[in-house]
Amino acid sequence: MRWRIRQLTRQLEQLALRIPTWFAVLISVIVLAAIALWVQEDVSVRSPGDLLTREVLKIFFENAESFAIVAAVILYFKGAPDRKAQKHYEAWHIIDNAAAARVSTSYARFRALQDLHQDGVPLRSLEAPGANLVQIQLPEVDLKEANLQGADLRQACFHRGCLQRANLRGSNLQNANLRGANLRNANLQKANLRDADLTGADLRQAILKGANLRGAELWKAQFIGADLEEAELKWAELEGQELHGAKLHRTVMPDGSIEHQAIEFWSHS
Repeated sequence: MRWRIRQLTRQLEQLALRIPTWFAVLISVIVLAAIALWVQEDVSVRSPGDLLTREVLKIFFENAESFAIVAAVILYFKGAPDRKAQKHYEAWHIIDNAAAARVSTSYARFRALQDLHQDGVPLRSLEAPGANLVQIQLPEVDLKEANLQGADLRQACFHRGCLQRANLRGSNLQNANLRGANLRNANLQKANLRDADLTGADLRQAILKGANLRGAELWKAQFIGADLEEAELKWAELEGQELHGAKLHRTVMPDGSIEHQAIEFWSHS
């Protein structure tokens, strides 16, 4: 629902931008002038020639301030895209500088990422290795092929986000919200997913070798083709069918047992 409202808002903005500024201002002034003439009880327009009378001109000048305010408002809204583009440019500049300087903790980068996401800007191919993004809120985000290797993402929200082919190797996603997230082909090797919510997540072909999934919620998650070698799933919440087609070798199962043989199927008995 939120995505649809955002999409409708963008369509309305694009439609408004197609209208020339001079035309929008002219129509607004004409409409306001007509209203001002209509509310003046002592002015009676009987013919086109009456529009040039002193009384009519006087009304125009008396309402000149109102016309100027309307024109200024229109110009302000017409310039919104340029201001937004400048805002996005500055946000990306902050993000890129933090990555180049290898700064782990940056409140400016944290806010810049959330602001870009709220404006509907895709964050695909983001470079933020080792970044401290604890509790960042990016639901339904597009982080496809992002580099978040070693990032601190504890309690982060990526609900229904796209992290396909993202590099999350060694990242800390403890208690993160990844419900319904697309993590296909993502690199989660040695990642900390302890107590993370992966309900309904798509982890097909993902690399989870040595990952910590202790106590994670894995209900209806998909692990077909995923590499769970040496991963720990002790106390993980799942029915068993979720691991159908996963590569299991020296994997710690939810019941604490260790799968010593390399198999691609495991069903909870």
